[in-house]
Amino acid sequence: MKRIRVHSVEQYVAEIGPLMKEGLPMYRADDVEHGLLGVGFTGAETEVLISIQEFKETGDLVKYGELIEPYEPEGKKTQKVKAEKR
Repeated sequence: MKRIRVHSVEQYVAEIGPLMKEGLPMYRADDVEHGLLGVGFTGAETEVLISIQEFKETGDLVKYGELIEPYEPEGKKTQKVKAEKR
């Protein structure tokens, strides 16, 4: 199992995006004890982790939602978080 530790929302999406686009089954791979959010991909033997603090400091959910959208397979759009238009 390959575990990749990233330090920004951009890095997180860069690692998980291509695997999502392949349509590989995804699962939660959080490491709660160490304050890490993570996802893994069955078939790729890969887990990607980011600290909650770094996730919040480098973009949080709105930025993540915008960055991940192009990688989501058509018909399987899961991230609906968008910045509020004013």
